[in-house]
Amino acid sequence: MRSAMLAAAAATVVPYAAAAQDAPRPPAPVPPKIVDFPIKPLRSDEDYARLARQEDLRFPLSLKYVPLDRDAGVFASFGGEYRLKSDSYFHPDFGRRNAAGFTSIQQRFLLHTDLHLGRDVRLFVQFGAGSESGRLPGPRAGDRGDPDLAQAFVDIGFGPPARRWRLRIGRQEVALGRYVAIRETTNFRRTFDGVRIDGTAAGFNLIGLAARVTRNKTGAFDDDGDPGDHIYLLQADHALPLKGLRLGMTAYQRVNRQAAYSAGQGRERRRSFGVRVFGVRNGWDVDGQISYQFGRLAPAGQPSLTISAWGGALEGGYTLAAKWKPRLAFRADIAGGDAHPNDARLNTFDLPYPNLSYLTDAALFAPRNVRDIQPFVTVSPTARFSLTAGAQLLWRTTTADGVYSPANIQILRPGGMAHYVATQPYARVTWHMNHFVDLQAAVVHAVPGKALEDLQARKTLDYAAASASVRF
Repeated sequence: MRSAMLAAAAATVVPYAAAAQDAPRPPAPVPPKIVDFPIKPLRSDEDYARLARQEDLRFPLSLKYVPLDRDAGVFASFGGEYRLKSDSYFHPDFGRRNAAGFTSIQQRFLLHTDLHLGRDVRLFVQFGAGSESGRLPGPRAGDRGDPDLAQAFVDIGFGPPARRWRLRIGRQEVALGRYVAIRETTNFRRTFDGVRIDGTAAGFNLIGLAARVTRNKTGAFDDDGDPGDHIYLLQADHALPLKGLRLGMTAYQRVNRQAAYSAGQGRERRRSFGVRVFGVRNGWDVDGQISYQFGRLAPAGQPSLTISAWGGALEGGYTLAAKWKPRLAFRADIAGGDAHPNDARLNTFDLPYPNLSYLTDAALFAPRNVRDIQPFVTVSPTARFSLTAGAQLLWRTTTADGVYSPANIQILRPGGMAHYVATQPYARVTWHMNHFVDLQAAVVHAVPGKALEDLQARKTLDYAAASASVRF
């Protein structure tokens, strides 16, 4: 009897279990992937509109897409950053005057909101503040500041999707190759107050810029556009027949009322035209550029000088299809100098707003009247970790012109016979711990060359830096 009852129960349950097993089930909710959090070097380049297709966003993705009107495409996005950085210099003047070494501690705070008012209008506002202690002889411009507007601009889009244009008006970060770079060596990045337009036409990517440099002041909400330093720029690039390579052209005019050279100081109107070839093909990468500059410098109390200068830069490398993806690379740069200081010409090449750590992380020299070669190698044991090591060999282009610091203070004055300035072996480690935390460290060992030794600058300059950034 008991066996019959169990058999009947089994006969009843199994069909129901099979039916339940065969019945369609609703798909399990898929949590948003962390890949949908693409934090970029320029925070204004981030776009989280695609999160509109995902439901029940979890923190912190819930901060990146806050719907205000889904049907109209209106949403807000929020983000921020905290960066802690230390810079240490030992024998910062190569021992020439026995300047004391120091360690500078910097903190940077940033918060932003990105408001999209449909497809065509966007408002981006970023607030920033920074502190610095320990730098000798004192903090640089852009190291300290109470809360202020780091960026504040409106984007207006127009045109069909295939030929879309964007007009940007307000305070903004700008990164345009070697000519205009963001400034990471100081607490505050370089920004501009002005107008920018981007678009495409006849296969060309086009950029136009008319702006003043933002002056970073130490008070709260007192930064403003510098009336004595502004730029007008046009840039275009187009694909070359050789797949993967592009041809770029840049023309700009910079007006600088506080230009300073060995030949004099005063108001400068410098125009430049540059040609660039860049791209990646079959494991090779190349970025080469040559520029010619002309214009006038009007030193105070002296006859004006006609500017005629040139410069060039080349970086190329090959990434091996091997473990750790080693990239073997080589860089070479030349910036013309003023070989004839007593004539009516100024031949010193000058980049308008360079990346101060382009030569090395120590940022000791400005790209004026110098030439260098730099072999280096980068390995990436993981997708998030990279190590770069190399050495820079630096000469002055002519002994009749000076060698300048990033603040345009002459490290080497005109004169002497030696050209060789310094050898700078270096190493840099970058670890993207996750999508929110970046760690970086760098060391530079700058050995003075004959040109520095002739000025009794004979001690090795050592530099070490470490930074940690937390971003969301």
